[in-house]
This record gives sequence, structure tokens and C-alpha cells, in this order.
Amino acid sequence: MNKEKGEEEELVNIDEKGNYENKEKKEVRKSKQNLKLSNLLLLILLLIIIIVIYLIYKYKKKCHIELIIANNYEEMSKRAADIISKLIKENPRAILGLATGSTPIGLYQELIKQNKNKEISFKNITTYNLDEYCDIPQSHQQSYYSYMQENFFKYIDINPNNTHLPKGEGNIELNVKNYEEALEKHKINLQLLGVGRNSHIGFNEPGTHFDLGVHVVKLDNKTIQDNSRFFDNDISRVPKKAITMGIKNILDADTIILMANGTNKAEAVKYVMSGIIDENIPVSSLNTHKGKVYVIVDKDAASKIEYNKSN
Repeated sequence: MNKEKGEEEELVNIDEKGNYENKEKKEVRKSKQNLKLSNLLLLILLLIIIIVIYLIYKYKKKCHIELIIANNYEEMSKRAADIISKLIKENPRAILGLATGSTPIGLYQELIKQNKNKEISFKNITTYNLDEYCDIPQSHQQSYYSYMQENFFKYIDINPNNTHLPKGEGNIELNVKNYEEALEKHKINLQLLGVGRNSHIGFNEPGTHFDLGVHVVKLDNKTIQDNSRFFDNDISRVPKKAITMGIKNILDADTIILMANGTNKAEAVKYVMSGIIDENIPVSSLNTHKGKVYVIVDKDAASKIEYNKSN
């Protein structure tokens, strides 16, 4: 009897020990699983933090706008030209985005002078213009091709093969495609802009989507009226359509210079400096630019800025 009882107690002890060992193994396994889960949750949290930081950097990074108020048109032109000149000296193969109209003429004259004095060279510089009228030949006196030749290109040492403008005649759809592809392949280092009374930049009229690339635009009546001064004040002679870089193309530039002079541009300048972003105000798109923007204006154009009128 005692022997059988002893054997039963031994079996019970062995069983209890086995149960204890199984329980201990389960606890260890459970602990390891919890540790793995904790590490996984920690990794997920870390990834979320990294993504949030990236999105904040990408979408919330504010444009750096430097306001320069010149005493007059001549000083404004010189200040803008000096920024371009500095870039050319630092990068003799820079790609420039150029503008037309009355505003940049003084700037071009200053750059011509610096080129003549051998301070800078355009031999290896490449240029892309903002826009061109549709349905008038390049040879037309008021085409932007003619404007660039007469006001800039023919006076400097630039290679004509390195100058590019949109083509406003022929197969317009193909011209749009080709110019867009060229801009995608050649990143503009510095884009020069003027601004219209209705706040257009290039020929991007009010209501233009900020993510639009090269396109054909029907010109706003105010733009046609403003440009009639180049067509003997005859509105009927002003082209009604143009091909233009889109706002997306403009914002792709590393650096942007916006020039404006005169009280008729004061409202547009005010929009830029107020920080507003509105597709009905094309120039306000500059407030979304991720790089440097110089706003170079004379005192009249700065007259409606509501803060920080100092250089």
C-alpha cells in the first residue's frame, strides 16, 4: 500500500512539475510576443512621426520673399539685373526664364551694358521665355520673338540656339507639348516676371489653376486693353490668344524675380506681400513657391503694401 501511494504521489509531483514548466513556457512565449508587438507598435509610431515631419516640410515650408523697394525705375532695373548678373558669374551655364513687356526693358539694358563691359557673358547661358502671342508670325513687329531680338538678344553674346520661345503659329497643340517637354528637361534657375494690372503672370489670367503647365489662353479684356498700347492703341489688332508657361512651370524655377513699377501695379504687389493665395489672383501663387522670391518694385508700386515697407 505504501509503495503504491508513494508512486501515486511521485506521479502527481511529476505532473505538477510538468504543468508548472508548461505554464512557465507559456509566460515566456507570451512575454516575447508582447515584446514583438511593442516593438512593432513603436516602429509604426516612428514611421508615422517621420511621415508627418516630411509632409510638414513639403507642404508647410514657407516661401522666402525678399521685398526690395527702389527709389525709381532705373534703380529697380539695376537691382534686378545685379541678381541675374551674380547668378551668371556663379553659374556660367545657368538657365534663365525671361519676360517681355515694358517692365524689364531697363533690366535688359543694364545686362547689355554689363555684357559689353565684359563683366558677364551669355555664351553658355540658356533662356526660355514665358509666352508668345498666337496667330501672328515671329517676324511681326510686336511678336515676343521680335521683342527679345530688338531689346536684348542681338546686343549680347548669346548663342541663338540657346534661346527659346513658345511658337504661337502652326500646330499649336504640338507646340504646347514640345515646350512643356523642353521645360521638364531643363530646370530654370531663375525666372523673371512682370505682373499685369489684373495680377496675371506670364499670360496666366485670373482663374488659372496653379498646377497648370504650358497651355493656350484666351486673353482677358483688361490684358488686351493694356497691350493695345503696343498696337497703336488699336484693340482690334491685339491678338486674342497666347501660348504661355503655366503657373506650375513658373513655380518650378529655383528663384523668381517679380518686377513692378507704377501705381497701376500697386494692387497686384499688395496681394503678393499680404501672403494671400487665391487662383483668381495669379500673382498670389508666388506665395506657394518653395524657393526664394525677390519682389523688386519702385515706391509707387509699393504704395499699397500694408506692412514692412523697408528694404
